[in-house]
Amino acid sequence: MSYRSLVETSRSKRYVRLLPMLFFLYIVNFLDRVNISYAIDAGMFQYLGVSAKEVGIIASLASSLFFVGYFIPQIFSNLGINRYGVRKIFLIAFLAWGIITIATGFVTSVSQVYVLRFLLGIAEGPFFAGVMFYLSLWFLKPERATANSFFTAAIPISGIFGSLIAGVIFAAYGNYPGWRYLFWYEGILAIFGGLLAYFILTDFPRDAKWLSNDERSALEQAFKEEEVEKVKVSWTKALADLNVILLAIVYFLGVTSLYGYSIWLPSIISFIGKVNATIASFLSIVPYVIASISLILIARYADRRQNHRFVTFAVFLVAGIGLALSAATQSIFILSFMLFAIAAIGIYSFIATFWAVPQGYLSGDAAAAAIGLINAIGNLGGIAGPIVVGFLKSYTGSFVDGIYVMALFSILAGVVTLLIRRS
Repeated sequence: MSYRSLVETSRSKRYVRLLPMLFFLYIVNFLDRVNISYAIDAGMFQYLGVSAKEVGIIASLASSLFFVGYFIPQIFSNLGINRYGVRKIFLIAFLAWGIITIATGFVTSVSQVYVLRFLLGIAEGPFFAGVMFYLSLWFLKPERATANSFFTAAIPISGIFGSLIAGVIFAAYGNYPGWRYLFWYEGILAIFGGLLAYFILTDFPRDAKWLSNDERSALEQAFKEEEVEKVKVSWTKALADLNVILLAIVYFLGVTSLYGYSIWLPSIISFIGKVNATIASFLSIVPYVIASISLILIARYADRRQNHRFVTFAVFLVAGIGLALSAATQSIFILSFMLFAIAAIGIYSFIATFWAVPQGYLSGDAAAAAIGLINAIGNLGGIAGPIVVGFLKSYTGSFVDGIYVMALFSILAGVVTLLIRRS
């Protein structure tokens, strides 16, 4: 059997062994990241003594402090993963953020929320960039966007679970103490996820006893051939590479829209539809269902055609146009909500095709550092998105202007994507 055939036969093993575990971990990760959005809609900050007029700004700042901490560890945690493997680093990260999430359920002041959200960002920092680099060690160029999509599909699907969990908890306990139980349950889940990852994941292909010797050798040969096409620079020089900088800008713009959308999704639905937190939580499922299906289909198309850059541009346009039309029709709830849900196709689908570009561009420490930098800078959009939407809501009394701004960021992200060189 040729080594190419062996690579093909190992693909299903790699998918089955790695992706379900990573998928589960990302669900846990995203639940702990955005559970504050449901707590905000349930009146968390009013219970902490914040006036209704100030909630938008205070909540946006609390959400955004997560990304200040998130920026800090990523380059060096990725370098650590390249040297020591993913299991130990993920175990420490999951245990830390599980404890922090549980502690958030006990807060009695806004300042405590600020501190814990900042610490949560530091604890979660190694995860996403770490997985993007980890997948580049296990999946070849024709497989990468699809592998990314099976992982990143956890974002919209976690939205489904998050909405269901929040809706059930609020229905059972009420808004208060429901939002406290939300943090407690999801923090315990994070601790369980970290322990599970340590025992199930495999650090490097050379350690995969679940592959045959021939399959491991064939996979190593295929990666060696692919390395020839990659840029060879030190990790410090990779951080100043023009493509890496452009990729960071694109990701920043895309993430700004994504977190403006994710953090304020239940509140926007409550505002437009004039419904309570429980109904808004359940309605929030719809955009996530649409996104979870489209994300995988779009990634598979991009892998078949090997046009990840153009597909990324196209889905950004879908997001921008959908958001703008949703804002323009906000007086007609059903139509506005449908367009808002369609925008989720672009809001979430860009992630899988986008990451296939830097994964195939550099190798070794250079890839680890560049992916860490792109994710660190890009996720600062998690500061900008919630703050911009929250500030505009506080200033204008409406979410419409914030939706328009998210649309603008999505379209700009698409335009910058076209500036990235093909190789």
